[in-house]
Amino acid sequence: MTSHRVRHLQYVALSVAIVVLIGIFTLTPIYWLVVVSLKPFGTEYTLPMQYYPPHPTLNNYFTVIGGNFDFLQPLLNSIIVSSSVMALALTIAPLSAYAIARLRFKYKVQSLFLLMIGGMVPAIVTLGPTYVLIRAMGLLATLPAMIIPNVFYSQPLCVFLLTTYFCALPFELEDAAKMDGYTPLQIFWRVILPISTPGLFSAGIFAFLGSYGEFMLASIVTEGYMNVATVPIGVLRFSQSVGLQWTRVSAAIMLSLIPVIVIVLVFQKWVIRGLSAGSVKY
Repeated sequence: MTSHRVRHLQYVALSVAIVVLIGIFTLTPIYWLVVVSLKPFGTEYTLPMQYYPPHPTLNNYFTVIGGNFDFLQPLLNSIIVSSSVMALALTIAPLSAYAIARLRFKYKVQSLFLLMIGGMVPAIVTLGPTYVLIRAMGLLATLPAMIIPNVFYSQPLCVFLLTTYFCALPFELEDAAKMDGYTPLQIFWRVILPISTPGLFSAGIFAFLGSYGEFMLASIVTEGYMNVATVPIGVLRFSQSVGLQWTRVSAAIMLSLIPVIVIVLVFQKWVIRGLSAGSVKY
């Protein structure tokens, strides 16, 4: 066996080992949530520890859905907030990304750099000013109080992903469109966007997930009103209402993960295509 083939096999073995370790690290908590959520109520502390439910039951899920605590309302609120954030982010970010990637103007690279610096600012730093602005607008305890800030929170990542994706597109497309008499805005809407679906999917999914799991902002702008609470707040309040009964809390967490799992399973191919197509030198 040649040394080249040995090095190739070692590389493959190392890659597989790393992927397996990452998979175990990321999937073990989800597996444990599933196990605990399927255990009968009150058996989560049984010793010796049970790594699978010997008598699985869905009673915990029925308790979450049909109990006195209305957990479906926070779930619906999160879907509304995240879907709105995704739609608005994909309305604003492509315009900025197209200008940075395809148009010629001074300091365009610096503008992207400054945008990314803004995205690196910890959210807790902007929490106070954001709350003051939301209160001045009279939007406290409403869904727009979470939608508007999250749209701006998602812009740095969305613009960066779409900028790298637009950079990978051939300029001949725009040259041909210009010969047909298209204006820059028409080129953007009729030529660039239709072939940028993978990049848009990638940016949109990240915008959705970022706002779906957002906790700090939601915890202060909802002001304790459960009719506008999102999933993170709903899980916290539910765990407090049931006294940290982990079988039921685990069921609530698994219910909150269902929309995320469905989105990842349905759109994973487009997300991967969008991320890989944008992996070019800017």
